[in-house]
Amino acid sequence: MRAFATDQRARNNGIRRSTLALEFVLLLLSTPALSAGTPPNANCHVQVAFAKVGGLLNNKSYDRARSELDQLRNCGGLSEAERFNLGWLFGRARDFHSALDIFHSLPAKVPDLSTHLYAIALSEFELGDYQSVVTTLKSTQPERQLDARSANLLGVSYSKLGLYREAYTVLTEHLHHDPHDGFAYLNLVALFADSGDYSHAAQVATQATTVFPKDSEMFLVLGAADSLEGDYSKAHDDLEKAVQLSPHLAQPRFLLAVSDYKRRDLSRAVNDIRDALADGIVDSDLHYLFAQCLFELDPTKDAEISAELNRAIAINPKNISARTMRGTMLLKQHHPKEAIADLELAHQMDPNSRNATYALARALMATGRKDEAKNLSAQLNGQVNQDLENQRRMEEVEGLSKRRLKEALAGENPR
Repeated sequence: MRAFATDQRARNNGIRRSTLALEFVLLLLSTPALSAGTPPNANCHVQVAFAKVGGLLNNKSYDRARSELDQLRNCGGLSEAERFNLGWLFGRARDFHSALDIFHSLPAKVPDLSTHLYAIALSEFELGDYQSVVTTLKSTQPERQLDARSANLLGVSYSKLGLYREAYTVLTEHLHHDPHDGFAYLNLVALFADSGDYSHAAQVATQATTVFPKDSEMFLVLGAADSLEGDYSKAHDDLEKAVQLSPHLAQPRFLLAVSDYKRRDLSRAVNDIRDALADGIVDSDLHYLFAQCLFELDPTKDAEISAELNRAIAINPKNISARTMRGTMLLKQHHPKEAIADLELAHQMDPNSRNATYALARALMATGRKDEAKNLSAQLNGQVNQDLENQRRMEEVEGLSKRRLKEALAGENPR
């Protein structure tokens, strides 16, 4: 499902980023109207403190923001609207327990029932208490229609509980009432994708592109679903449309190049990547894929290939694919000690990577560390051998591609 952007743990929870992060900002900005006619708290300088905390949060200074909020929490005479804003800021500062305590201390009418319940449910979601989210959002009258943000939150919470039928029902019923909620389409696409049903994911994404023909993300998820379903030609067309609509986003540029790579049109993939880099796209995997394409086109271009791998690692030192490929190249160039530095790191980050494990075993053997090499080789159970290098390289791209495609469907940003 889609990702909420307070931290990596929250992103892994799977709520669409744009849905909730944007709500956190807009809700706080909307509350001054609630306190119209209420004199400001002169002793605590509430609005000044709110502005200061907002600046700290924008700079990701979460500890300092929480410290300021703790001081403000001890102020007497805060209005109900100010206390709600205080709870909302605690949520933005990643202190969801404090946010929840404040929301529970306020009447359900503050600032209104829908917003109040949503704030409680969002805090519960961030604490991983998905059952409480369901209970909170279903606590009002059965005939009451959930607003968009609560419907999306409820649908994703159901999916977190493994209640996929209920998640599907909530999201589809919401779309029946509000067919122009793009987030609901995207969450529904992700719901199907989570279960491996890429055909239905593509069907929903196709419907979304008809409703939002100028939204690049709709074409991005459609292309991702098509690609995972194995229809690379259609995926290419969808991703190309996503690039046309948002040429400065990294994800569609990378996946477009991957689609050409999978169709074995390496020259076109190289052109895709060069165009993206010329447009200022910064993406570690893009440089790795560039190196991979260059190698398959002409493996003698060591300097150019190595330069791209160096750029990939400079952008993301934890790029396992780039580390593995660079280590393998260093080993071939008779620099086993330098190769080990890359390959050990790659193996540590992903002990299940067959390519990194195999290359590391070879590098250790070349430096006389035979026992360690034999232990690593035993882990492979004969699944790879030196004669399958090209196949292993393609498997590396395939694994990377699947990860990035699933990230696109989940609304996550490239690493």
